[in-house]
Order: sequence, then structure tokens, then C-alpha cells
Amino acid sequence: MLTKPKILVVEDEIIVAVNLGQKLKKLGYDLVGITSSGEEAIQKAEENHPDLVLMDINIEGNLDGIQTAELLRNRFQTPVIYLTAYADENTLNRAKRTQPLGYIVKPFESDQLRSSIEVALYKNELEHRNRKNEESLKSTLNQLESGILTTDENGLILFCNPVAEKITGLSYAECIGQPLTKALKLEESNSSSYTIPISEVLSSNQTIEKNSVFAVDGIGNRTSVSVQVSPILSIEGKASGAITVLRLGELDNTNQSYLKEIHHRIKNNLTVISSLLSMNASNLKDQETLDIFKDSQHRIQAVALLHEVLYENHDLSSISFDLYVRKLTDLLFEVYKVDREKFKLSLDIQTSRIPSEMGMNCALIINELLTNSFKHGFKGRDTGSIQIRFSLNDEQYFLEVKDDGVGLAENVNLSRNSGSLGLSLVDSFVKLLRGKLSLENEGGCKVTLSFPARHEA
Repeated sequence: MLTKPKILVVEDEIIVAVNLGQKLKKLGYDLVGITSSGEEAIQKAEENHPDLVLMDINIEGNLDGIQTAELLRNRFQTPVIYLTAYADENTLNRAKRTQPLGYIVKPFESDQLRSSIEVALYKNELEHRNRKNEESLKSTLNQLESGILTTDENGLILFCNPVAEKITGLSYAECIGQPLTKALKLEESNSSSYTIPISEVLSSNQTIEKNSVFAVDGIGNRTSVSVQVSPILSIEGKASGAITVLRLGELDNTNQSYLKEIHHRIKNNLTVISSLLSMNASNLKDQETLDIFKDSQHRIQAVALLHEVLYENHDLSSISFDLYVRKLTDLLFEVYKVDREKFKLSLDIQTSRIPSEMGMNCALIINELLTNSFKHGFKGRDTGSIQIRFSLNDEQYFLEVKDDGVGLAENVNLSRNSGSLGLSLVDSFVKLLRGKLSLENEGGCKVTLSFPARHEA
């Protein structure tokens, strides 16, 4: 036996509401409730999950019928048919934006009511199937090893999969609505720019292919790809958009495999060196020498972490800086035996991916500054906090490391002549990044680094 469609009535005129409820029952529908306000309608929908809501536009309460319909659609994906005796143009335009499945003008007969409901239920079922098909298609495209971008007839991006995000250096949200030619920068092997001829694809209904080009992201990383652009045809055979496929070159994939193996071996060798330092340190009696050994061991572990993250990464030219910093700070809390309940760490990494070399230099700077905080900044303190922020603004990266400890000694500066190996290393890494460093020494220690996102040759 087929389940009766469940219908909720939202109508503030009691006589009309009761009459409508009786008609629905006679027509064989399951009336799950009658309510006169938007607030009650939302509660009833949450409790009964109706298949359809018959909604008067003018109802009691703080929410009118249009506002209520919008909430029902957004929260429960519940379809609505509006009931109305009259409505001005402004009200109808507001109602259209909530994507109703129909309008019934009062007064109405049972046959008109039934046909409107059946059409609405059928349209809703089709929409539900289309949504499922779209979700299934997106899931399939997201699993592909090629980059996929779809565009409308104006060349604006409608969809991009994770591989396309990595190739362009843009997130899904950043891609959507952008012109394809702006989001996807392509270069020939001689570094001259190449523009995908979207208009030609749409006018000719023909597929266009281009091999041996490079996709260049916002920070200059180049990925070898072959490009295939095909029209998306409607039932009438007209192009309604295009799909762009970016296949990673076989040579690039082979090189990536070799590089991953190299990073894996380097990481293992660094781990061996770190272990040897640890074994030799156990035989040392002089505390100062022992501290030097341990600091060197921690620096080696920081570099080994980079190679570990790169080995796990799909793209070896850039690094997940957020992941790297989290692993590095976890390591430092562990080796210095810092209680995370008493010393709080706050990470705000707004730019997730940066070139690998920049990522390593930044992380080594963080390593030295956190080491200084743990060893000297919190002396005599039972609690404390450390903040690390990283962002990109106007082609400049900004790194801020701040603690609320005792601060640096007055005679200490972040230069090669600081008398501290760790702080001298910070100065060296800053120069490699072609950056600028500033120091604030009030209420703790705050170090701010800025450096260009692109390094000119």
C-alpha cells in the first residue's frame, strides 16, 4: 500500500483552514496539522516532516508566509504551495525567490487543489532525484585524479574538483563564479601565456585539446598539464557551457614519485642522525654542551618533519603549512615536556599552502622562537600562552609568533650578532625569505615577519 502524502496547512483564517483540511482528507491526503503562524509551522514541520506545505502568504506571528517558506526550504528542504486571495507585484517577487512549487488562488475547488498538489509533488520528486544525481556526479568527479572545471555559457566557473583546486591554488569557494581565464593561468613551455578559447568551443561545439602546458597558481607554482575543453550540450544540441579537464603529465607524475621516494629517504636519514645525537648526548656531563646537542637534535627533527609532510603530499612543490606547523608544535610540546593544559597554544593559519622552501624556512623560525619561549620565556611561570598567526595579504606573507612570557633580555636582538645560535639562525632564515622582522618586547615577546610571496630571479 502506497504511503499517503503528508500535508501541513498554514492558514490563519480558521474557517478556510478547516474547510481546506476536510478537502485534503477527502482527496486521500494525510493532514499532519493546521497552524496559523510561521513559528508553529516550523515546529510542526520539524515534528512531522510533511511532504508539502500549503502556505497562506498573510499569516499571524512575527513571520509572514514567505519568510516561513524560506526557513522551511533552507532548514528541512520542505516544498511549499502558496495560498493567496491577492498579492501585489512586490509580494509576488518576494515569493518567487523562495522557489515555491505553485500558487493556488482563493477560493478554489477540490479538483484544482488536487491537480496543484499532484503537480507539486511530482516536481519535488524530480528535483530530489536531480539533487541526488548531482551529488553522485560531484562525488565521482571529486575522486578523479584529473582536475575538472565546469563553466556556464559566459565562461564563469560552476564547479571545480579538489585536483583543480590544487592546480589553480584556489579553494572551491574562490573558484565559483570566477571567469575560467582568471582562475586558470596557463603558460607554454617558453613561458608565454596560453588562453583557453572558450568562445570557440561553445560556437563550434567541438572539443579542443592542448598538450604540454603549465598551470601557474597564485604564488608561482607550475604544474605540467594537458588540457581538454569540451562543450556541455543541452537536449536541443546547443552548448550551455563547457567542461575543462586538466590531466597531469605522465613525466610529471614519474618525477613526483621519484621525489617522494627521495623525501622519504632523507626523512629516514635525518631520523637516524637525530637518534645518534640522542645516544651521544646521553654520555655528556657538561650541561651547556648537552643543551647544544639537544637543540641540534630538535632542529634536525623539524627538518625531518618537512620531508615527512612532503612525502605524504600530492604536490611536492608546495606544502600544507597548517599541517606542518601543527606537527611541529606537537613535537616541541612533547620534547620540552610542556603541559598543554597550563600553556595554551593558539594557531591561526589563514593560508594553508605555500611553496615548500618558504614553508621550511618559516617553520624553522617558529622552531627557534618556540624553543626560546619554552626554555627562557616562561621561566618561573606555571601558565602561559603562545599565538602563531600566518596570512597572505597584497602579495606579502605575514608570520606572527607571540607569547605572554617574560620577554627577551634588553640587550638581545634578532641578528647574527645576538650571541644566541637560535636567534642568529632566525636572522639567517629571514634573509633567505628576503623578509623583514620586527620585535615587540612588552607583555611578553612578539615577533612579526613579513616577506614577499614571489621571489624574483
